[in-house]
Amino acid sequence: MRITLIANTIFEIGIGCIFLLFPSLIVKNNELAISFLRVIGCGAVALGILSFLMLTSKESEELKPGLITLSTFHSLVVLALFSNLTNDITNSILIIVHLLLAVSFISVTRKRIVSTSK
Repeated sequence: MRITLIANTIFEIGIGCIFLLFPSLIVKNNELAISFLRVIGCGAVALGILSFLMLTSKESEELKPGLITLSTFHSLVVLALFSNLTNDITNSILIIVHLLLAVSFISVTRKRIVSTSK
């Protein structure tokens, strides 16, 4: 679980900072898209901070809300990105990264929920 949380922390804070501070690297000449990227960057940094804070917790009950949140987020991002794949809008690497994180968080969440319910 620690490796997944560390990977998510680095990924989300890194992408969040790029979107927040340098959105014109991703989108050019579209002020509305740049504004949206900055907002998305704020959310990504917040999720990265959540992952970082979860690294300090040892209690399964404390981790459940964060694990469910991150599982849900990455799963929904995969669905959203996959729907754009047919239009050649989405980079397949993004789908793979989010899919790996979704599967990892879902797996860890299931293990935590099953182990604490016994």
